[in-house]
Amino acid sequence: MLVHGGHVAARRFFTSANAGSYGTVVRIATLGRDFAWKREIIKSILGRKSVLELACGTGILSSILTESGKSVTGIDLSFEYLRTARSKVEFGSVQGTAEMLPYRDGSFDAVASSYLAKYVDVNGVIEEGWRVLRPGGRIVFHDFTFPDGIMRGLWITYFDILRLTGRFIASWRTVFNQLDLVIRDSKWVDQTMDALEMKGFRDIACKYYTAGTAAIVSAEKP
Repeated sequence: MLVHGGHVAARRFFTSANAGSYGTVVRIATLGRDFAWKREIIKSILGRKSVLELACGTGILSSILTESGKSVTGIDLSFEYLRTARSKVEFGSVQGTAEMLPYRDGSFDAVASSYLAKYVDVNGVIEEGWRVLRPGGRIVFHDFTFPDGIMRGLWITYFDILRLTGRFIASWRTVFNQLDLVIRDSKWVDQTMDALEMKGFRDIACKYYTAGTAAIVSAEKP
């Protein structure tokens, strides 16, 4: 299995100690916006039946995709998170990395991910995404972004509050202490759009949400 700094950070953040509470924490920490963002992901892949979810985690997006009539396959780095996902949704899932997918060429109509892009080698993920997509397939990346202007100050204050909260929740302390630095340092939006263009994807689009605190990048394989 390919391992790099992003994987190390993800393994440090997402452990057996917090797998069971992930869904609740994401819902509360995003002030309920996580569900709205995931609905936007689904809009980006309308008309596509078979979907590969990268970093499927505890199955939040996989559950919504399944409920919307999609045939879903998931892959995630964390076995503990996959075990939680399998208890909530019936879907094919394996432990692995988004940069080395164990699927045949042209296996899916869409590839989607939520909160993955800042942890991976985007070029590698896009190479693999291109390979497993059928012609006309869509690829979608969603993740946090570091906002500009007035929102930046509010964003920084909010993470100060999360760090304080982490003092009382041991299983999430590392995430609350370090996630903001990972988001600040990430250039995933620009890197993803550049890599999609270089690979030959078309209809490349980026849309920001919630005052610039999250973005969705999508494209289509010709």
